[in-house]
Amino acid sequence: MPLLLICIAVLMIALSLLAGQRHKKKDVKLFLTDKFYAVPGIECSIYFNNVITVINYKNYAFEVLCDMGRTDASRWRAVPEEKDIGEHQLTLRVYDEEGLVAEGKTTVYVVSPVTEKKSLSLLLMGASQTGAKGYPERIYELMKKEENVTFSMIGTNSGDYVPPVPGGVAHEGYGGWGWHSFFTRWSLEESTDNDGLHPARPWMRNSPFLFPHGSAFEFDLKQYLDKYNAGALPDVLVAMLGINNIFTAKSDAEIDRIWKTDIYPYMKRLVAEFRKLNPDIRIAFATLTPGAFSQDAFGESYQCAYTLWQWRKNLACYHLHKLPAAVEELKVDLIPVHAVVDGDNAYPEKEEPAHLHSEKNLFRQSNGVHPAPAGYKQIGDCMFAYLKNLLNSK
Repeated sequence: MPLLLICIAVLMIALSLLAGQRHKKKDVKLFLTDKFYAVPGIECSIYFNNVITVINYKNYAFEVLCDMGRTDASRWRAVPEEKDIGEHQLTLRVYDEEGLVAEGKTTVYVVSPVTEKKSLSLLLMGASQTGAKGYPERIYELMKKEENVTFSMIGTNSGDYVPPVPGGVAHEGYGGWGWHSFFTRWSLEESTDNDGLHPARPWMRNSPFLFPHGSAFEFDLKQYLDKYNAGALPDVLVAMLGINNIFTAKSDAEIDRIWKTDIYPYMKRLVAEFRKLNPDIRIAFATLTPGAFSQDAFGESYQCAYTLWQWRKNLACYHLHKLPAAVEELKVDLIPVHAVVDGDNAYPEKEEPAHLHSEKNLFRQSNGVHPAPAGYKQIGDCMFAYLKNLLNSK
């Protein structure tokens, strides 16, 4: 009998430990920027899947505490009105079956109309999401409606690598480029590089910021501005870079190495080069787009090479462990692009059979990292709200 009791006790302890493992709290983290900008009449959103480090956000319950907007299944959203102009505290809480697992806070700034005559010039630097011209065009469209704002854009690309027309959409966005590219990309010969993600693009191989200095080509911001903007520095620089630096990484350790070699040194130098000409220039880094929320999109774009889950891990590492410290040290603003793009409904889709023998067709997401036009408009709305806030605080 004593032996039987001992066996029962051991079994109960083992079951208890297993139960504890089953119900062990996951290490759930949130990434909410301190500031979130909104404009009356334009929808703003925080998509839950974009700001949480889990495989499937639908396994959790979300609660938003804010005196504006509403909480939906996948997001908090608001279309502010004039009465909402001002600051709104927002708290996001995440629950599982056992209770609270994560909590984050931000302040939503609803910006007021620009009542005084002001001017604003903007330089956008980025990768293919910028080069696709969708969000630069959206910013341009909204800014041109501002009666009291004289708005201009600086750059050598208007989209699709076509030179801009005077007074039109302009930027420096190029597919496949990273933080290092604007300082290192120069060749006297046509490029034959193909990194497995991007085909060779000889027509855009050289950085417009590089100029001959002796026997080498060096980053020369003054020469760039003299050549392309009559010597004038932009009022605002917004850089949305990094996706091509970290996309193919397979671990946090690899991202750490890339951060030290190809990202942070060039981040720091970019800021220094602009502040050398004007210490008061406003500089902002944009967080990275979340990507489509279906592995179908990554399978279509990259077959078996890259997965949605690896990209989400890379994003979490970059946004949680790298970018915030750099933003604080370099004293630049942070635009929360990652939070605002609808990963379920704002990425391209294509219709195809469910399988080879099926008579039923499905719509599947077909691009892992490049949004559809609706997604680019969401990015543009987010950046426009940030720029409007600057105009009100100038």
